[in-house]
Amino acid sequence: MPLAAKCPWFKDGACTSPALGGGPDNSVINISVCLGGPEQYTRCKFYVAPPKDSSVSIKRYGKPLMLINSLQKEPESGCEFFRVIKHDSGVFLAACEVLGRYLTRYEVPLCEKYWRDCPFRRQRLKLVR
Repeated sequence: MPLAAKCPWFKDGACTSPALGGGPDNSVINISVCLGGPEQYTRCKFYVAPPKDSSVSIKRYGKPLMLINSLQKEPESGCEFFRVIKHDSGVFLAACEVLGRYLTRYEVPLCEKYWRDCPFRRQRLKLVR
């Protein structure tokens, strides 16, 4: 099944929906719903439409510095605290929920490759549990 068909909140075997209120939870997932495509996962009670524009992200993370935060290609990370925002200008921004800020284009590859070893992620997971 193509990656685009899965729920945007399903990451690394857990639900990361903001509707959960606390953080990632693997007890609420139903694989057939999470991977069933938009017609399935949009009916889930934990589904919330991801923000479509950058105005929501600006309120949450501040104004991006396009010279250091903008990305031409959409990044991907298995980290449940990694967020991708499509800016109105057409570029992508990556943000870290733990740090509460946009990531620089130099930090993004680290989050893509080494997210399991991230000290910020580990600390946040300790607080959630």
